Amino acid sequence: PVTSFIHTVEFNNYRRIYQAYDTPENYYLDTYQVAEKFGNDSIYDKTQHWSLRNTFAISLLEGFNKWVRMGAKVFASHTLDHNTLPDSAGVRSWNEHSLTVGAQLSKTQGQTLHYNVTGELAALGYNVGELKIDGGVDLNFPLFKDTMTLAASGFYHHEKPSFYYRHYQSRHLWWDDDGLSMIDHFRVQGVLNYQKTRTRLRFAADEIKNYTYFATTYTTSDDGRLYNTAFSRQESDPITVLTAEVAQDFTLGPLNWESVVTWQKSTSKSVLPVPAINIYTNLYLRFMIAHVLHCDFGADLRYFTKYTAPDYVPSLGQYAVQANDNNVKVGGYPLANVYLNFKLKKARFFVMMSHVNAGSGNKDYFFTPHYPLNTRIFRFGISWNFAN
Repeated sequence: PVTSFIHTVEFNNYRRIYQAYDTPENYYLDTYQVAEKFGNDSIYDKTQHWSLRNTFAISLLEGFNKWVRMGAKVFASHTLDHNTLPDSAGVRSWNEHSLTVGAQLSKTQGQTLHYNVTGELAALGYNVGELKIDGGVDLNFPLFKDTMTLAASGFYHHEKPSFYYRHYQSRHLWWDDDGLSMIDHFRVQGVLNYQKTRTRLRFAADEIKNYTYFATTYTTSDDGRLYNTAFSRQESDPITVLTAEVAQDFTLGPLNWESVVTWQKSTSKSVLPVPAINIYTNLYLRFMIAHVLHCDFGADLRYFTKYTAPDYVPSLGQYAVQANDNNVKVGGYPLANVYLNFKLKKARFFVMMSHVNAGSGNKDYFFTPHYPLNTRIFRFGISWNFAN
């Protein structure tokens, strides 16, 4: 057969409860009347979301015709999203329908050239006019008795902000904004991978217009943080994010060294903050005992430069950009782990001392503002696959 007729059904169901037995005075900026409570709890915000998606597709398999070597697919999808939030009268529900149509062309067979491109358009529904185009191509060719891979990918998404950016209701957070503009997100990325030297280079550029995000503010006092709030925002000015990454692996006898260094630059640090430099490195010895026990003994390290990281908002269960006049920076601190891995036939087990450099006098180990990392922790584990 060269043609496939496809029908898929996808159902997702999520529920989240934010509960507090007692809330300190003046901890939240605003308080709204919602009917749902549980006993004497000061907060009992219950949010529910489910979605039902039906997709019908016709696919022509790759290589079905000697003149047309690519694979092709056309599809149509209907999605029903149901959202429930607390309200002064009990609960309030929203139903949103969407009908999208799309097509895909791809080539995955062969050793030299592969590509794929997918386009999808919302024809009817709450997000009518939404457009998503994704594509990628890779070229593989021999170089010095090995393979060099050049790959490029990118996308253009013109999409409506998701439901919780437009609507949210709870005891202390509330917004309702159907006037948010469509988000335009364009990305282009190139990757060069040379297997002989185990070198990988990646360059990416993102351009985002009408970037939509969560932000949070609070007041700092001797009693801690007061008058906390969070809200949805949209930045109308375009934001550019540039990324350059190099990954290099080395092996010398039993010694192995794997490293990744990433540089990032955002043109709007107050809206889309990113650390300038991210580093991950892993140095270990790989050897065998009695010709049967595989062993890795080493240490890894993570580090990123200081930046104004997004804060965690428990009432949302999301990260939100700090929008205070004076914001907290995190980073500039290395996190090191020492480990010993073993593999014996189907069994794997390990021992690890994580954050081994804790307690060295530097108390600045935060990856998220106001949430310190754990100090030294000894961990061990086992994984055993039982196979016939």
